[in-house]
Amino acid sequence: MVFVVGDMEIATVGTDGDDRAIEFLVRPEGVVEEGHFAIFRDHDQDWESARLAIAPDSGSVPLAAVEWAVEFAREYL
Repeated sequence: MVFVVGDMEIATVGTDGDDRAIEFLVRPEGVVEEGHFAIFRDHDQDWESARLAIAPDSGSVPLAAVEWAVEFAREYL
């Protein structure tokens, strides 16, 4: 799924088979390279144990994209 949030395009890349992780690609307007990050949790843990992982080659990821992704993940993880 692709969402437009402010001046960014945020795409959900996929989830693992147990809905414990969601990967995101974010591309702010005017930026060529996409940021890549994921929000995940262990299957036997609650939302408070969720973690954020940012791909090392992503450079910087806009905080607004992470804030939006957290709200999205709360609904789907």
